[in-house]
Amino acid sequence: MTAASPKTVRADLADALDASRTAREEAERELHRSFALRSRAAEALERTARRPGLDESERARLRAEYADADRVVAERLAAMAKAQEFERAASVVAHAFEDEATSASPLAAALLQLVGSKRGATARRGALASGRTAPAARVRSPRPRTA
Repeated sequence: MTAASPKTVRADLADALDASRTAREEAERELHRSFALRSRAAEALERTARRPGLDESERARLRAEYADADRVVAERLAAMAKAQEFERAASVVAHAFEDEATSASPLAAALLQLVGSKRGATARRGALASGRTAPAARVRSPRPRTA
């Protein structure tokens, strides 16, 4: 197990920051689209509320469309929250590495060792089918767990 060079770790962290930013921006776009679709479904449902003699099956279909759109909004909100959390975590790790890498601290050495060991494991496993590289580590929430 060899440690990765600081230059390699910096490049990997910069790539992770760019990827997390792109994922957050895409999540925001998808959320805005889902808000618009839900709004249209709500307007269609509202228009039929005052219409006399409307078939109840049509109202049920419109209610189902609105419920589906609302479910999608909730899913997109959760996806955006995760993307924002990952982007913040990637930023914290990148800044911490930059702060610590120049001082030869144990934290920077441990991060270099971790990235090096993950890289060796990925190389042994082979490339992913899609051609992308596997993430070096999964970042968890900074909040402590409670019992």
